[in-house]
Amino acid sequence: MNWDPGAASTGKGKFHTIMRFLRIEQTLFSLPMAYLGALVAIRGIPPISTLLLIFSALFFLRIAGMTNDNLADREIDSRNPRTRTRPLVTGAIKVWEAKLMIIIGLLGFFVSAYFVNFYAFVLSPIVALIVMTYPYMKRYTAFANYHLASIQGLAVFSGAIASAGLVYHPIIRALEAVPWLFVIATIFWALGFDLYNHIPDAEFDKQMGLHSFAVLLGNSALKFAGLNQLISVTLDILADFMYNLGPISYASTIAHGLIMAYAFYLASRGNFGSAFYYNIYSSIVLGLGIDIDVVLGIPKIF
Repeated sequence: MNWDPGAASTGKGKFHTIMRFLRIEQTLFSLPMAYLGALVAIRGIPPISTLLLIFSALFFLRIAGMTNDNLADREIDSRNPRTRTRPLVTGAIKVWEAKLMIIIGLLGFFVSAYFVNFYAFVLSPIVALIVMTYPYMKRYTAFANYHLASIQGLAVFSGAIASAGLVYHPIIRALEAVPWLFVIATIFWALGFDLYNHIPDAEFDKQMGLHSFAVLLGNSALKFAGLNQLISVTLDILADFMYNLGPISYASTIAHGLIMAYAFYLASRGNFGSAFYYNIYSSIVLGLGIDIDVVLGIPKIF
């Protein structure tokens, strides 16, 4: 129950503290999913410059979003035994440093979006708004869990716009090229693993007047997480079929589902930390598998 993905060890230097503060490893599971969107949208490989800019945009938005989340929750985290070792709480990162990181992150994101393509730049304020408002939603509604999950879905969406915006015009055609089934599936997947982060805090959140499905559903929250992830895998399989993907996509989707099932088992045993990270591994397997499938152009199964 004491697990916290945002905790930082002492004595490992400022750089390590910042990386843990940003939970930078979580960018790794967003990147294959963003590339999934980019490759499936055009059924091919976008220019290397576009792939690099997708990474840049994700990286800078991660800096802004995660820093804003930690800054907004600083007082709450200081009262929670599980999160009181986070860098903004301990003072390892100063408030002024956090505000500077938000500015740098947003500037880097908007500049990256500008160089991706015109549509990406036009849509970038909407993406940033969704990301930056998340930490305040849990003050009002349990659907804050879906808000966070939608941010993960935006990785697929944004990758698709990055590549489709180079090929399809006007913007409505680029939006039509977005693999929406994968976007929606990612949202259901992310809702599940986000609850692994909230269930251990359910009693504390209730006392603080914070909202989540962990608080709303109580002992049924874990089943709700599993249901969402089952829906996610079902949609992923449907997406493999609808987008005419090949055997590697199907195999990676099945592996993705099996890893999630194991994560659910771990969560049911109270091991929410391992369950959380196995969900990260599952998304990497799914994203990379579909990326490889599209790159190789293996004929579809059905």
